[in-house]
Amino acid sequence: MLVEVLKSFGLSEYEAKALLALLSRGTLTAKEIAEIAKIPRTSVYDVMNSLISKGLVEAFGKPLKFKALRSEEIVGILSKRVEKNIEILRRELPKFESEEVEEVRVYRNETVIEKISFLISNARKLVILVTYIPEWLARMINESKAEKVVISSNPDEVSAKEVYKLDKEFKGKAHGLIIVDDKYVMFIFINEEKLGILSDGHSVIQFSKLLVDSLIEVIG
Repeated sequence: MLVEVLKSFGLSEYEAKALLALLSRGTLTAKEIAEIAKIPRTSVYDVMNSLISKGLVEAFGKPLKFKALRSEEIVGILSKRVEKNIEILRRELPKFESEEVEEVRVYRNETVIEKISFLISNARKLVILVTYIPEWLARMINESKAEKVVISSNPDEVSAKEVYKLDKEFKGKAHGLIIVDDKYVMFIFINEEKLGILSDGHSVIQFSKLLVDSLIEVIG
């Protein structure tokens, strides 16, 4: 178990076994380390040199002998290494994160009507701000079982939980937005041509809700 823990701190299996052998037996020669830790004799000097370079083992005398640092010193060295690596990760990892991009989808002509119909029919909550409600949109709104808030110059055409009437007459021009379940917002521009812009971006939705709330505060 300790071998695996030491390996998680960057030691090889042979290094972990050699370090534990030194901690349990004290000062040892390379030959003794190889025998106790079951390390090939051809590898033992490379293993020990690596442990020395990591500051975990000391070498002295002739013939050459090796001694591990005290356990608390080893823990301190390994802890500092972990803290240093964590600090590097904390500093460098954010550089690899891509910035969140809020996508929009654009619909034209009859596809706009089809998309509006799909959104309204599947919604549980609708906020509709539109200059004028044409007959086809009124039908969709009235057929929807969603909780509805409607702001328009002709809100009496629909049934909704809350309705607010715009002072100016905009007959024939259905411009505005539809917020669906606080998850999507569709901006619509419908007169001779039809254009719809759909977004699920958090900032776009929040902006749209603020716009609606501000308007309700003025006309409510």
